[in-house]
Amino acid sequence: MTKKKYIISRTIALLTFALLFSSFKFSDWEYEKKSRVKIHTSISKIFNSGTYILNDLDDTFYSIKENDSIVGYLAVTKALSKFHSFDFYIIFDEDAKLLKVEILHYRENYGAEICNKNWLKQFIGIDTKSYSDLNRKIDGISGATLSVNSIKKEVFKTANKLKLNYDVYHKTDK
Repeated sequence: MTKKKYIISRTIALLTFALLFSSFKFSDWEYEKKSRVKIHTSISKIFNSGTYILNDLDDTFYSIKENDSIVGYLAVTKALSKFHSFDFYIIFDEDAKLLKVEILHYRENYGAEICNKNWLKQFIGIDTKSYSDLNRKIDGISGATLSVNSIKKEVFKTANKLKLNYDVYHKTDK
């Protein structure tokens, strides 16, 4: 085998290996202690319990169970900002009503104002039937327009995915 063919075959093998392993998806938050603690603290405070169980339903959603009954749902997802994505989570009650939105990792130099807990409180209990209504009810932030619009879209999309699959998730997790 010539040196050129060897380099080409090696490059193809490395690319195949990289593509294969980059296609596996895992939840970063499960492996990072700071994120786990933040999520655990929120769930414990909202549901007034430290003895809940998280069961994964798919790559985004987890059911929150206590005493063998579902008390809520957790969604951990990403949204785009200008150059990077940021991670956040949403906690829903057992009827898919929004209880909390919090940013886990914001990676941009600008727009970090969306991490402000007071600003994020706007999402609590908001109606997610219509994106235009949600869009009007959530205030913008000067300098964080892309991140604000992105999180609004992702919250809307995630809440509606939960509502759409509610019966499936509820039956699957029993």
